[in-house]
Amino acid sequence: MTDIITSWDTAAGTGDWVFDPEWPMIWTDQHGEAVVDEAGGLINAIPTPTLQRSDEITTAVLISLFSDAVASDDDTLPDQTGDRRGWWGGSIGSKLWLRQRAKRSATLLTQVRDDIQTVLAWLIEDGVASSVDVTTEYTKPGMLGVQIVIRRGNTSLTLRFANVWDLA
Repeated sequence: MTDIITSWDTAAGTGDWVFDPEWPMIWTDQHGEAVVDEAGGLINAIPTPTLQRSDEITTAVLISLFSDAVASDDDTLPDQTGDRRGWWGGSIGSKLWLRQRAKRSATLLTQVRDDIQTVLAWLIEDGVASSVDVTTEYTKPGMLGVQIVIRRGNTSLTLRFANVWDLA
């Protein structure tokens, strides 16, 4: 199964879809058939980039980690806005956003690891993976990094985030 690539821009703190400018966009009719000209040639749209396709687990992990979950009433919000964030469509995302202004400490490493294990538990519950191992560390002074190893059968996928965010 293929999926659209979702990339994460650490510097901007945003995710986006990745486009491939080399794939032509083919016009299709209401039945999904390619539209052809009188000579039988394919009609290409104005050359526009199309979305690249990749491993769907990576996209699911990025959405799980970097979408903001609703803060509980007992969570300490990182700012004074009172905004508990979250997605209006249901429970999705993590509480990593609550840690973004935290001070560097061993406790923070444990909190981030626990947050990630909690938000990725669905991979095991839904049978997508047999295990998910999370390691957190300070990659440089003021930078928190994460390694996630997702195992399924004899295969594994390792995702590394060298700079999840800059710490205060």
